[in-house]
Amino acid sequence: MSPAERSTWRCFPHDPAAPAGSPFSSTSLAPGQTVGRFDLHDRPPVRYLAETGDHAVAEALSPFRGTRFRPAYLRQGGHRLALVEVTLARSLVSRIVDCTDPAVLAALGLRPDDLAHHDRAVTQAIARRLHDLGEGKEQRAGLRWWSALTGAWHTFVLFTDRERADEVAFGVPRTIEVDDEEVVRALSVLGIRRSVATA
Repeated sequence: MSPAERSTWRCFPHDPAAPAGSPFSSTSLAPGQTVGRFDLHDRPPVRYLAETGDHAVAEALSPFRGTRFRPAYLRQGGHRLALVEVTLARSLVSRIVDCTDPAVLAALGLRPDDLAHHDRAVTQAIARRLHDLGEGKEQRAGLRWWSALTGAWHTFVLFTDRERADEVAFGVPRTIEVDDEEVVRALSVLGIRRSVATA
């Protein structure tokens, strides 16, 4: 992974009136992080970001895999789903462990089958180990790994206690529509059928 500035994406239920950091804002973090693949049980909270917009949308719609599309899928928690671009500074990207690189895995003594394991105790332990690596400026800021949906997509997991000022910049959220190209691609990968849509 090149250490250049990177664009990542988040899809979330958006309330335009929500203050920054509060629920339904683009910068919000889910409380009680215990079941996510690389959760650290809020010590610290982690931020999950997708490498592409269609991947971000697919993560939000993944509970509906294999069903027939309903417009209600684009509304969660009482709010419309929105897509926001999140730019990671070069300095942050350089401190992210790229676990898709076999050489990186070999150097750290990690196995890809453990990173892809269904047991959250296994994957969360790896995240904790990576979080605890190094000291000072050498501490890791997160990791990059395959999406659980498909190996064609990659997820960034950021350790929020390692985010320095101005290293994570959020754009303006855009409410998504069923005909948006990101939504169309996400539905295709998820096997969500659009024919005979009902409310």
